Amino acid sequence: MINAHIEIILIVTGAATAIALIQFIAPASVLRVVCGVVPAEMVSIALARHWGLLIFLIGLLLIYAAFHPAVRDPAMVVAAVEKFALGAGVLGTSLRNRPVTTAIATGDSVIALVYLLYLMGF
Repeated sequence: MINAHIEIILIVTGAATAIALIQFIAPASVLRVVCGVVPAEMVSIALARHWGLLIFLIGLLLIYAAFHPAVRDPAMVVAAVEKFALGAGVLGTSLRNRPVTTAIATGDSVIALVYLLYLMGF
């Protein structure tokens, strides 16, 4: 079932992942909404901006993989690792008390599970 729809799954989940570009553009505003705090240090803002760019690029890679089967499996492995790591980093810590952060981590974990099921042949 997943195999028959993998292209659209990658386009939709890639686009949803690529929304992180907003964090690259406006890191303080995004951190306020997602985490409920705005770090004052320039290093934290720079790291948040960089993280937003990296997640955006993973989203683009997923969209690219929808149209290029040769890179599909490696792209999905990279994305699944990133998404499971975010899920563990949020749901396994006190960040799980923040509703927006928890929603993002849960969504990413579900997406990673779908990718894993696809890679396993389901």
